[in-house]
Amino acid sequence: MKIGIYGGAFDPFHNGHLSMIRGAIASKKVDRVIVIPTGMPCFKPARKMTLSPYRFYMTKAALKDEPKCEVCDIEQVFGEPSYTVTTLRNLRSKKIVSDKDELYLMCGSDILFEFESWYQPDKILEQAKLLCALRPGIDEGQAKNQAEHIEEVFDTKVKFFHIDGVEVASSRLRAAADDDWSDEEAVPEAVRTFIKCHGLYCEDAPLMHVSDETYTLLMRHCFTLFHEMSGKRLLHSMNVCVLSARLAIRFGADPDKCALAGLLHDCAKELPEQQQIDLAAKIIHGYIPGKQILHSPAGAVYAKEHYGIEDQEILDAIQFHTIGREIMTTTDKIVYLADKIEPGRDFDDLTMIRRYAEYDLNAALIECYCAIKESFAKKGQQIHEDTKKSLAYLLANRSQ
Repeated sequence: MKIGIYGGAFDPFHNGHLSMIRGAIASKKVDRVIVIPTGMPCFKPARKMTLSPYRFYMTKAALKDEPKCEVCDIEQVFGEPSYTVTTLRNLRSKKIVSDKDELYLMCGSDILFEFESWYQPDKILEQAKLLCALRPGIDEGQAKNQAEHIEEVFDTKVKFFHIDGVEVASSRLRAAADDDWSDEEAVPEAVRTFIKCHGLYCEDAPLMHVSDETYTLLMRHCFTLFHEMSGKRLLHSMNVCVLSARLAIRFGADPDKCALAGLLHDCAKELPEQQQIDLAAKIIHGYIPGKQILHSPAGAVYAKEHYGIEDQEILDAIQFHTIGREIMTTTDKIVYLADKIEPGRDFDDLTMIRRYAEYDLNAALIECYCAIKESFAKKGQQIHEDTKKSLAYLLANRSQ
């Protein structure tokens, strides 16, 4: 089988990428296309790229119904710099493609002029041939002359296919993302929905305010979490991470601590129940928390043992993110709120909480507690005793 390999940052995935995929399949030069969102970038500054699971799941949403095309997570799995030559080797070694498959590395014809500067270009061409897209406005003669040069230098064969011209740049889209993303010619509808749901590409870019060390940790933990939780929960955790950093900046807390606590707040939630019980028992003695809140103390222990978190402020925020405690730290409050109101949440009663969270952290927390209390009351239930104590404390001290 002839398989096109199409890698890229896809930050965001747009209709130019879609045109490339459809054009390659329509050309019949490949039978199917494997799309590989970049994991850890080699040459671009990592901080200038959206965290990789966002880009992976965005691309997957965009191509969900695209025939003869699949999105591969191979660069999310290894958590190492995403050199093309390494990815091609891993595709073979992990049996994602067979030894009999012919691989074609898909790229725009402009890549021909920089290909010799890539990491181990000769080794790349031992594993795959180049399949280059020609779009309207490209000097076809120059591209084919450069292809002949590469063919001579590397003893290979370069193939071409034509695609429809889609003039769109990822950088322009990111810069315009605070607008309504109404340009249907730029991005597929599924991408617009994904970006809106997860609040991507906001102008304030809160993760740009965390330290380099913390950003590296966030990236590393994202790769680990990719293995350990469902895509839905990972996206939620990342949303909480970003919103926690934003709230930390707004209310004078430490964005590094809040971002880490936000990302890891649910780190134990999809572990087997007995494992959660065993973990929680290390810090809670004499009783087993209810199933809905068990993951919170379990998560604090798991974050310490599995993710190497030693900062007690971070661990406390993880432990108390479900029910709170009588006297909450600012970090506690931020992570608790971010978990409830991150952009992917679509509960009916979030409008006022989100409004208060713009300027008054305690008011937002009180509103959140009251909404939960009302919701429980409708079911004939009461909120947790620790939540009652936290609400009472906030109400008693709201004017101070």
